[in-house]
Amino acid sequence: MLMDKFKNRYIVKGTIVAETPVHIGAGSESMDPVETDNAVIKDKDGKPYIPGSSLKGALRSWLETFLRGGGNKILGGKTPCLCVNSPCINDTEVKEIKKKFKNKEDSERLVADEIYKRLCIICKVFGSHCFTSKITINDCKLIGERAYIEKRDGVAIDRDTGTSSKNKKYDFEQVSAGTKFDFYMTADNLDSENEKILEVIIKILESGDFTVGGKTSVGLGRIRLYGTKIYRIDENSLENYLFNGLSDEMRWQYV
Repeated sequence: MLMDKFKNRYIVKGTIVAETPVHIGAGSESMDPVETDNAVIKDKDGKPYIPGSSLKGALRSWLETFLRGGGNKILGGKTPCLCVNSPCINDTEVKEIKKKFKNKEDSERLVADEIYKRLCIICKVFGSHCFTSKITINDCKLIGERAYIEKRDGVAIDRDTGTSSKNKKYDFEQVSAGTKFDFYMTADNLDSENEKILEVIIKILESGDFTVGGKTSVGLGRIRLYGTKIYRIDENSLENYLFNGLSDEMRWQYV
C-alpha cells in the first residue's frame, strides 16, 4: 500500500516509563572541566527527552534481529534484508526499474509499485534509501516539570586486554528509573502484513524488555509503554477525526 493516497492512519499513544536508568548522550563533549563528560540529551528548556529517531532506530534494529530468528513465523517465514551490506533493492535495480517504465503512462506510479514489491517487510514499514517510512515517532517529552538526573563514573576498557585502561576514567549522566515520557507514534497506509509489524512493536514496548540509548550492556535503557491507546482512522472516519479529533469509536484492538 503506497503513500500517494490516504487509506488509513494508526495513532498510538501512551506513557514511556524508564524501568532502569536511561542514558541517551547529547553527542558532544563540553570543554568546561566542571561539567559531565557525557551528558544526556536535553531540549531547549533543559529537560531530558527520548529522541523519536533514537527510539525508531532501536525498534528497527530489534525487529530485524527478531525476524531473522524464530519471530519470522508470524509473517509466514519472511525475513528482512541486511539494509547496510545487502539491501533488498540497490541503486542499480532502481535505475533499471525507472528505465523499464520510462515511456509508460503513469510511469511514476508503476515505478513506485515495482520498488515497493521488492522491499522486505521491514523496509516497507520503516523505509529505505528509495522509499519513505510509514512510521513516525515523535520525540518523547518529559512528563512533569523536573527529572532526577544522576551522575555516574565510568572506566574505559582496553579492547585488547579486556581490562580497564589506566587514567581513562570519565563520568556520565543518566535519567533515573521511574522517569515518565509522553509517547506518540503514527503509522500510515498499513496493509494487513504491516499491521503485524505494528502489533509486534506495541507488544515489545509493553513488555518492558526493550532497551534504548547507550550502555545497555550494563543494564541501562530498559523502558516500558503503559496506558497504550491505539486508534485507526480510515476513509469513513477521516472527516470526524479532522473536525472533532480522536474518539473511542476509532479505538483499534488487535488479537
